[in-house]
This record gives sequence, structure tokens and C-alpha cells, in this order.
Amino acid sequence: MNAGARTHRARTLRLLAGSFALTALAATTAFVPAVAGPPDGEVLHEGDVLVENHSFESGLDAWRVTDGRGGDADAGCGDAVTTSDEQAADGAASAVVSATPGCGRLGLLSSPVDVVAGETYSAFVDVRSGTQAQVALRWLSDDGDVVASVQPRPARHEGVVEVQGEAPDDAAALAVEVAVWPGRPGTETVVDNVLLTAPYTLLPNQVTKPATFLAAQAGVDENGRAVTFTVATGSAAEPAQLVVSDILTGEVTRTVPLPGATGSWTVSQHPTSGLVYIGTYQSAALWSWEPGSESATRIGTPPVPHLGMVYGLSFGADGTVYGGGWGEPTAGYEGAVLWSYDESAGFLGVHGDDPLTTDANYTRWTAYEETTDAVFTGTGTVPHLYGCDTGADAECVDLTQLLSPEILAEPWVYGGTASDGHVMVWAGDSNSLGNDWLVVLDVTRDAAGALQAEVSAEIPGVVFNGSSRVVDGKIYYTKAGDPESALHSYELATGQEERIAAAPTGIFSRSWEVVELDDPAWPGVTIVGQNSGAVLAMYNLETGNFRRGAVTGIPDVSIGINSVVGAPDGRIWTSGYLTGGLGTYSPMRGDRQTSYAVGGQAEGMLAHDGLVYQGIYPYGQIRAFDPLTQDGSSQPPTVCEIGEEQNRPYALHGVGDRLYYGSEATYGAHQGAFGWVDLATGECHTSRGIAGDRSVNTITSSAGLVFGGTSIFFSYDGTPTETEAVLLVVDEATGSSELVEWPVAGTRSINAAVTAPDGTVWFYAEGWLLAMDPHTREWLVQEEVFPDLKPGDRIPGNYASMILGGDGVVYGNAAGRVFAFDPAAALTDGPDVRVLLTGANAGIAADGYGNLYVPYASTRLVRIDPSAVG
Repeated sequence: MNAGARTHRARTLRLLAGSFALTALAATTAFVPAVAGPPDGEVLHEGDVLVENHSFESGLDAWRVTDGRGGDADAGCGDAVTTSDEQAADGAASAVVSATPGCGRLGLLSSPVDVVAGETYSAFVDVRSGTQAQVALRWLSDDGDVVASVQPRPARHEGVVEVQGEAPDDAAALAVEVAVWPGRPGTETVVDNVLLTAPYTLLPNQVTKPATFLAAQAGVDENGRAVTFTVATGSAAEPAQLVVSDILTGEVTRTVPLPGATGSWTVSQHPTSGLVYIGTYQSAALWSWEPGSESATRIGTPPVPHLGMVYGLSFGADGTVYGGGWGEPTAGYEGAVLWSYDESAGFLGVHGDDPLTTDANYTRWTAYEETTDAVFTGTGTVPHLYGCDTGADAECVDLTQLLSPEILAEPWVYGGTASDGHVMVWAGDSNSLGNDWLVVLDVTRDAAGALQAEVSAEIPGVVFNGSSRVVDGKIYYTKAGDPESALHSYELATGQEERIAAAPTGIFSRSWEVVELDDPAWPGVTIVGQNSGAVLAMYNLETGNFRRGAVTGIPDVSIGINSVVGAPDGRIWTSGYLTGGLGTYSPMRGDRQTSYAVGGQAEGMLAHDGLVYQGIYPYGQIRAFDPLTQDGSSQPPTVCEIGEEQNRPYALHGVGDRLYYGSEATYGAHQGAFGWVDLATGECHTSRGIAGDRSVNTITSSAGLVFGGTSIFFSYDGTPTETEAVLLVVDEATGSSELVEWPVAGTRSINAAVTAPDGTVWFYAEGWLLAMDPHTREWLVQEEVFPDLKPGDRIPGNYASMILGGDGVVYGNAAGRVFAFDPAAALTDGPDVRVLLTGANAGIAADGYGNLYVPYASTRLVRIDPSAVG
């Protein structure tokens, strides 16, 4: 950027000639007042300030040739301004001003755009000038009269020119004028890509795609039609929705919002009342919906202290609703429990032992078995299996010893169904890659009424989420390693398994349902499944009729932003939370925004050597894509499987032909990892436990060393075994490592790291900024900059991040507080930290113009022009 063109405040000028006729104002630029947002009463401008025909793709439409002072060009000189496709900074065209004998100064004036008086605006224009040129701002009144201008000195330019000014009190609009001074005949000045920004701009939802479903079950609607009940995952800004679909037609028949809930892992219809019950998360609650109603009822949160999610609904013979859940152990959740609810009496409290166990926090499923009148459940991320009596003062029997050593070495007893004296338990690592089992239990009561169980089958390789209930002595499921995901049957009496080649489902169903359809083409029993992408598969047991297809009418939903990066193509890329997806945004052009329904949940993203790299949960993968060619037609390919019991690669850092990564351990494991991908060979090198029972959540490098900030937290809900974070230092050349004691006692997590232009390594950790000389390992700065900003009981891996701006300033985001400091000045005077924004979500990125982007209100971005806010 041209330093001489920055921060020019508006000056009042005389009104220009009436020929400067600017009256048709652009679309209104709305703004919303900031509650948690910009400081000092600044406003968040709603949407971009769009210059019409900003890159001259439509010739000179919406532009007027001027004398460079706002007036009309001299007669006969208008033809000196044309457009060309020979070069362009954006799109395929640009404007060209040719020096012409007899013509003096020439200019191009944009159509006006609305502005807010008192706000500072920045214009960015790509100018390649063969002579002196100037980018000016013209402030206009409601009547289109010029009330003031910003006119920096003319200069020769070879790139982006930035001009900035504050809108006067009587300004209602702004026009950008590019003036070109006379030059030798044949001299040309190329103008392109005219962009504007306010200091703070609230951008639209970034990742929008067809809904994804984590819960599904079959039932009947108010008309008696066989339907699936699914729950579309939303975000903190857009609620989850109950989606009802006709099984026979494959069409959505109704959607019902669940205000305040983000999503659900469990939905089930009451066999007697017909009410549909939903358990939600991020507003942990039990909901009910009466088929045909326009709205659902939030019953409330089950009475379990610190419950954070509701899981696994089932129904007893007397109509009691049983459920499981999860809670944060560091917040006081005591361990895995069951709870119950009665439609007349309300919540009945914890069911059975409170807790069932203290070493596991998940009860993801419940299953009622009618012949024993018992409720079964399993736990994670330490595996246990229980059977519990119904009614008050229920006793629970620990059946964990029935599981094989191979299963008990894995973290999950994840799902289950029950019927006809059998319980089908799905257990293993829950990845559906072949390391999961379906365990069939035969359950009875002895003469004294005590619950009895024995294993009758252990079927390897069954995928999410286990099997159907028993129908005609058989159960149905799919298996890993089958490219068609063909339905399989298992006959309980004989132990015979059959692959049903005529039923190539192609899906991992959220559940396999036993349904009777009122249609002659589908007589008797049909096995029905629907996956997270709303693909429905049906297989009729009597006729062998099979059908597979996408449900139509699935709503689009906006997904919460999980990570953000400024990519090599100049765009800002975002990744969606939980259900994935990618969003792209062209800086200062809200009309160039795209969403793609590909890509997983990226815990971190990094631009390196022309590609965008992603650290993907849940499989602990590093994926990469070329932003110039990614068009949503294919998933980003995997370049590294981290392995070593890792699943959340928060930290990514590129140095030459190496991509370094740091990660949190998977469920049930304690040790995070550090490693790298050799980008030349594709080899991955992972060192688990290099920092003990800690995660590595941030990485930077300097002076041939790689620095990893660690955290005592791991595996999302694991209880820490370490008490303090340490600094990991790895020698790039030798691979040797050491752990450096952190100088601030009691620090649990080193949240962010970045390297300054002089090589100094800076860290943010729980409100402190620290700087290290990489050569001497001397701590140069240790200062608590945010004594009021302390993390809670558990510190997530993306709690804070820092980046180095093109201006040499370090920008960061800690728990939604966006800040900036000059690292060079901080070495001598201490960090002078400016707070730019509060209330953001995790992550920070920058574009090529020096603007910052942070996720905001879950699904949106806020752009900050740091040069305009202090």
C-alpha cells in the first residue's frame, strides 16, 4: 500500500460546479448498534459498501469521465478513457486513461454509495500509473452536492492505493474519483478494483448448505403417514429444526424450529401418546412436539447438575421417557447418569445410581427391553454397560464384564437397541472404520427377578449406529469395508449372517428402523434408514424391493464458523462447525460469496505454499485444497492421517516443505501429539506424548526452532492429569525436543504463538503476553495485559489465536476480545495493547489489504479496518 495515501482526514471544500450531478444514491447501508462489539460507540455496518461496476466488467457503466476535479471532462477528451481486457487486478477488465494531446487532467468518478456521518471510510484502488495520479473521496449531501473531499498528493502508483477519510456531519454519500495528470502521448494509467470499507463491517452468513442430521427415527405423522423425524443441525444464530419427511414420497412435509437449540443427537416418538420427543444440545433440554403442530414445546433441562447435552431417548412400557446425557467434569458433572420423565408428573430425576460411574461422562443411548422391563445403557469415554430396573428406586446391574478385552480397550459403548429378549450393543472406537463391534446380549430375569445377561454374538465391523431391533428373529445393519454399504442380516437363532446384495444402501444410517408402510408395493415390514445427508434407503423384507434416494425439500441452514483463514487466492475461507462445509468471501465484495457443502470440521486452517491446509476432526486428518480450483465438486484430499490416537489438530504451521501440526488426543486417550508432514514425500511423522499428558494447540517457528504451546486439557472432556502447561521446543534440523518450564505459575494453557518480523517469538497465555529470544531462550517480556480475561474450568484448543499483519503489527483474538500491539515497540516499552472488538467468536484472519476478519454471532464475520479504528 502507498504509505503517503493513508489516513487523510476530510477537509471542507467549496461546492463544485453544478455539472457534478450526483443524485442517485446507492442502496442503503444499514448498521446495527454494537452491544458486544466495537469500542467507543462505534457501529457495525451491515454489509459491504459496494461500488457499482467496481472492476469495469460492464465497461464504464456507473462511472463518469471527469476533469479529475469532479467536473466534466473537456470536450473531445472523454474518448481518452476506455476499458481493456489486456490486464486486470480483478475480473477480466480494467479502465485505461490514455494521455492525449490537448486534454488536461482526466478522471473517473464512481456512482455514489451511502455512508454514515462521522464514520471513517477507506477506499482501495488498484492504480498502475504512467504519470501522476490521485485517488480522492468526495463526500456528498442528500442532494448530491459535494460537501467535502479527501485529496492526497498525486503520485506515481504501481499497486493498491488506500485513501481514508471521515464522513462530515452533513455527508450522506460518498463517491470515489481517480484523477490522472497529463503525461507524454501514449502514456497509460490503468485503474481497477475500486473497493470501500467502513471501520467495522458485519458480513452475512458464511457457510450455508443443505441441513445435516445427527438424529433420525421413523414414526407416523398426524395423518397416519409413515415418516422420518430428523433434526437439522443449526447454529447459535439459526436454531435447529425438526424435519418431518414422508418415507414413501421422500419429501419433506414439515419443519419445526427449536429456538435456542443448535442440534440434536436423539429424536423418538412416544408409542402411546404419539408425541415426538427431542433431546438437544447447546441448550441442553428435552422437547416435545405434537404431530401437526406449528411449534414444539421446550419441556426443560433434566434435573442433573451441569448437564450439557441430552442423549438417547427411549420409552418404558408405562410410557416413562428415559434418557442419557453428558456434562463437563471440570464444571462439577459427577459422571454418567440416566434420567426419566413422565408425561403427567414431569421430570422424575436421576434414574438408578447417581452416577452410574465417575470415570465416564457420556450416556449416549438408552434402550428399553420389554420382556425384562429393563433399561440398558452404555458409557464413554470409558466403556461400561448397565442394565437398570424401571420404576422408583431402580437398581442397576453392571454388565461391563460381558464385553471382550478388545472392546474394553476402546473408549465407547456408543449405541444400542433392544427387543424380544435381546439387547444389541454397538461399541468400539465409534469411527465406523472396522474397529467397532455389535454385541448381542440375551437378557432374562431369574426366579428371584434379578436381571441376567449373556453374550450370544459379537459381530465385528458393524458401523454407526448398530442394528435395527429384532424382526422375525433377525437384526439388520451395515458393515465397514463394504463399498456399497449393503444391508446385512443376522439370524439370532442360528448365528447366520447374510450380506443382502439387493440392498446397496450406500449410507451410514443414523438408525435402522422397522417400519410398516401403507402401500401395496411395500407390504409387511420394511427396513428404513436415513443418513446425515438426508439420503433415505428402504428394503422390503417380503418382496426384496429396494429404493435409495435423497429426500427433497431439505432446508438450507447457516452453519457456525469453526475456523477462518486468508487464502492465497485473496479470499477469506471459513469452515463450518460440526457438520463441516466451506465458505468463501472476496474482500469488500459481499456479492461474491459462495458456500460449498464439502469439507469436514476444521479445527484449524493455514495458508501455505499456495494451498489451504485443514486440521480435521474427528479422524485427526490433515487435508489440503487449492483455493483457485476448489469449487465444491469434491472433498479436499487427505495428505496425512495423524494416527496415534489423535483427533483434533488445532495447530498448523508451515516452514518450507514441512507442515507442522499439533493436536489433542481422541476420546479416552490422554496424550496429545506434535508432528509434521513432509510435503515433498507425503510422509507423516507423529510424536504422541512428546509433552506428556498435554495437547499441542499452537505452533510457530524462529531461528531453526519450532515452538509449541501446550495445554493440560485433552480429548475434549478428559480430566487433566498435569497441572501446568509447558513450552515445547523442537530443533528442525535434528528433531530433538525439550520442554521449557513456563515462567507464569499456574498457567494451564499456552493459547497462541506468533513470530515477529525480528524473529522474536510471542505467546499469549491466559491474559499474559510473553516474548522469547529464540537464540538465547531469554524471556524478554512477561506482562499481564488482560487481568480481567481469565478462561473457565476447561480451556478449548482454539481459545486464542494471533497473526502477524502485513504492517508488522500482531493481531489476536482471545476469547472473543480482538486486540493489536506493535511487537517492536513492546520490546522496549512493554505491550501497548489496543482492543479493537469484543464479543467475537474464535479465530482471526487478514486479507491482502490489511483488514482483519473474525467470526461473529456464530455464522457471520466482522471485518475490521485497523487503520481506521485507532
